[in-house]
Order: sequence, then structure tokens, then C-alpha cells
Amino acid sequence: MSRVFSNDHIYRNLTIALALLFVSSPILDSIFGSGKIDSYLFAAFLLFALYQITRRQSDLLIGLALGIPAVAGGIVNAVTPDTAAINAVPTFFGALFLGFFVWRIFRDIFRGQRITSEQIFGSVCAYLLIGLVFASLYGLLFLVNPGSFAFSDALVEHLTIEQERQNFGVFTYFSFVTMTSLGYGDVAPISDMARTLAWVQAVLGQLYLAITIAALVGTHIARARD
Repeated sequence: MSRVFSNDHIYRNLTIALALLFVSSPILDSIFGSGKIDSYLFAAFLLFALYQITRRQSDLLIGLALGIPAVAGGIVNAVTPDTAAINAVPTFFGALFLGFFVWRIFRDIFRGQRITSEQIFGSVCAYLLIGLVFASLYGLLFLVNPGSFAFSDALVEHLTIEQERQNFGVFTYFSFVTMTSLGYGDVAPISDMARTLAWVQAVLGQLYLAITIAALVGTHIARARD
């Protein structure tokens, strides 16, 4: 197990953890029928991410400053009754913590002198984390202003301010649908802030693919010339 989750494969570890999070969340939720499943899994992922990031001394202080409130808030959120105030805390700090991870991945990708498997995993991981960051921001906006989004009739019965844990799965879905420019229309941004977040994410999603591919290809070409 120590070899699988070694210090040299932080981004591979996180990509695997994200894949497990996305796959297991709807399956376990359908089995147990509890909106708390998302909170437990997300808190577990944040804890694992905190463990991974603090294994590098250079990221220790920032990782702890952002990760501890996110993990603690996620655990409190999972074991206490749903309220907007309690849900907002882990959502906010979780977005900051994951955003820091995205920045660090970018830093490592563009610093690399050659393409490695860790860079590839890092690129995939950053893309997925961007989706989670925006999902957290959408969820936070929904807590502050529930009228920021319009939902299809099939989704309305699953969305309540008091049960934001269930909403997180919906906003994760909306986040990736927006970032990939699919736009099924079952969730629509209504308020100015919601529309702004949506178009910013859509643009970032396209820019991310273009810039990341260009950086990796450029690194490969430069390495080949040497």
C-alpha cells in the first residue's frame, strides 16, 4: 500500500481518489438513500487530499491553513443536522483548498522539464478539481440565494436549502456539464452571479484544455530537440 500511495505519485493518488469519489457517491447514495453519503465521501476526500499535500514541506503551512477548516467543516457537516450556516463553512473552505491544489498542479506542470506520468495525472486531476471548485461555488451561491438557479421539475423535489448535501451532487453535475459545454438545460443559472460563474467556468474549461495541451506538447518538443 505504501508503494501505491508514495510521495512521488501525489497527483496519481488524487486522481484515483477523485475517480472513486465520483463513482461511489451515486452508488452508495442509491443503496443507503441518504444525502449524507456525499458529505462523508467529500470529507474523506478532503482529508486524503490534506494528507497528500502536507507530505511536501513547501506546501505544509498553506495546506494546513486551508485544509484543516475544510476537513473539520466537512466532518461537522456530515454528523450534524443540515443548516445553511453549517453547510456554508466546509463549502467555502473546501473551494479554497481545492483551488490551492489546482494552482499547485499548474505550477508543477509548467515547471517540468520533461513529460512524466505524474504530469499527465496532474493535468487530469486539475481539470476534475476545477469542476469541484465551481460545484462548491454554485452550492455556496445556492445557500446564499436559492433563486440563483432554475431547475427542471424532476430536480426540484431533490433540492432544498436544508439538504444542501444532496444539492452538491446536482451542482457537481451542473459544473461539469457547464465546463464541457454540454448544457442539457435541466439546471439554468438565473442570477447575475450565477450566470457569471457559469460563463467564466465555460471559458476556463476551454482555455485549460488548450493551454495544458500546448504546455505538454511544447515540453515534449523541447525535450526531443535536446
